[in-house]
This record gives sequence, C-alpha cells and structure tokens, in this order.
Amino acid sequence: MTQPSGTRQEQILNLLLAAANGLSIDELAAEMQISRNAVKQHLVGLEKQQLVAEAALNSTGGRPARSYKLTEQGRNRLPKQYGWFCQLLLAELKAELGEAALRQMLGRMGANLAQSLAPQFSGKSPQAKRLALVELMQTLGYRAELETDDGQTSLKAVNCVYHDLAQQIPELCEFDRVLIGTLLDSTIKQTACMAQQDCACRFRICAGER
Repeated sequence: MTQPSGTRQEQILNLLLAAANGLSIDELAAEMQISRNAVKQHLVGLEKQQLVAEAALNSTGGRPARSYKLTEQGRNRLPKQYGWFCQLLLAELKAELGEAALRQMLGRMGANLAQSLAPQFSGKSPQAKRLALVELMQTLGYRAELETDDGQTSLKAVNCVYHDLAQQIPELCEFDRVLIGTLLDSTIKQTACMAQQDCACRFRICAGER
C-alpha cells in the first residue's frame, strides 16, 4: 500500500538530517525502497515548501549526481522540545529566585520588549494604539480582539501562546500585563486567564489610571 505523501516526505527529511553533505535521488530511492520518480515528486513538494534545497554535485564514479540537503526551515520542521526546556528553565529560576522575583523579572522583560516596539506606537491616539496592539498580538498568534462592556474596554485573547507553560508557571502572565500596559501607557487589570481554566485571557484597559 502506498504511504501518504506526508509520511514519505518526513522520511526524506529524517534521512537528510543524518546526512550533512546531502543525499542524491538515487541514494534516497535506495534507502526508501521506492522509485526515483517518486523521490523526485516528493522533493519537488519539499522544495516548494522551502524545506530542502539542492546541494553540491556528488561524484559517484560515473556522472556527477545532484544531491539535496535540509534548509534551516526544514530542520525547524522536525520535532523540537522548546516548551519542555523552557519549563525546566523557568521552574529552576522560580526555585532559585522565588515567585516575586521571577514575576519582577518577567515584568522587566515585558517592559524591555515594549520599549523596542515603542516607535510603532509613538504619536498615536489611545484608540490607534489599541488597534496597533491587536494587530501586533495577531501576528504573535494570540487571536486578539478588543471588546467593550459597560463602557470598559478589554483586550481579549482566545489563544495563549504559552498555555502549557503558564499553567505550570502562572507568573508568565506578568510579561503580557506589563507589555500591554507599557505599549498602551495604561494600567492593565487581567480579569480572565486561560491558564486558570477561563475561556479566554482578558486584560481590562484602565485609561488614565497609570
């Protein structure tokens, strides 16, 4: 039975991961026990996704053969354990520094990031800053939007980009609070948190209270 394209493509990525100098179509076909044409088709798909690229010509004793290698994007497609490592690191920092100091550190990180983003918000009206913040958070994957209830405006995010981490290290929310508050030049009160089993994260914007 023919395996799904994705499975074959993952096979190619794994084979190229172990071959620093790349592999030719013939070498890939021999390893996978499929035809050269089938390998070519999968390579075309992987090239379109920018996961593999042509490498140098390899001398095989006959006519030189073109080899293929992973791109950086291709390497990043393979499984990584960033979240697991971040959890270990943050847990160690929390044990070493304590909850309050970790929260302060994350707050400073949020403030520093806000300072680097400040030119995008400089000179804007309060409402324009809020819209710019929504656009920024959308690019980061938060699925954010503004909502108003009884005259109070809140920023609502339905995707916590570090949900699993925040469940283990709730101090992470301080990063978001300070980042949002600094960019909007407003006091921010978090009224809901997905890491605490709420349906969304909500940050109430308290204009004029900062």
